[in-house]
Amino acid sequence: MLLPMAKKRLRAVFFGPHGSGKRTQAERLAQVFGVPSLTAGSLLREEIEGKTAIGALVEDYVEQGMLVPDDLVNPVLLRKIRRYVNAEKGFVLEGYPRNVEQASALEKVAKVQVAIHLKLSDEAARERVDGRRDCPACRSVFHLEEVPPGPLETCTRCGHGLQGRPTDHPEAFYSRQAIYHFMTEPLVSFYRQKGVLLTVKADQSIEQLHTEIQEKLRRLGF
Repeated sequence: MLLPMAKKRLRAVFFGPHGSGKRTQAERLAQVFGVPSLTAGSLLREEIEGKTAIGALVEDYVEQGMLVPDDLVNPVLLRKIRRYVNAEKGFVLEGYPRNVEQASALEKVAKVQVAIHLKLSDEAARERVDGRRDCPACRSVFHLEEVPPGPLETCTRCGHGLQGRPTDHPEAFYSRQAIYHFMTEPLVSFYRQKGVLLTVKADQSIEQLHTEIQEKLRRLGF
């Protein structure tokens, strides 16, 4: 069921550990509120596909699933986000900010109304990514149990063969988790102090998590 239209255009950010379902939940929430779903990866890929100077610099980072340095990612993403703010559109943003410095920079461009923290243990996250598969063609995301792909692990949208993410391999996974706990988890305190933090336990099904986020936003007046 769709939520009633909010008085203000929703400006939300998602953050959480690797495998918590940020992209899926961000896309679903954006559809409910009728606002753009923005992901750091897709915005950076626009630069790569446009063959810009910055695109050339960030390409290796994006393709290998590595974190792009602040001095490269901030100018690109803030410029793109500003387009939606200037057009008085809301947005749901995933993959940015990844640290307090990025969050502070974002606040100067767009005041975040709600920061949705998907809380998930390292053990549960590891189990989640083991079954995750991506479509390299249309960027659809599947899970072998929760969102099953087509026969022989093919995309149900475009028919392309699916693949795991480089960051889902055990060594890369635990490295990303360590970076998350050190760099990104402090966003909990940052957004709590701003009075916009919403923490939701992510160790539940996609549908249950989506429903809980909507219900909590409704109680907050969105």
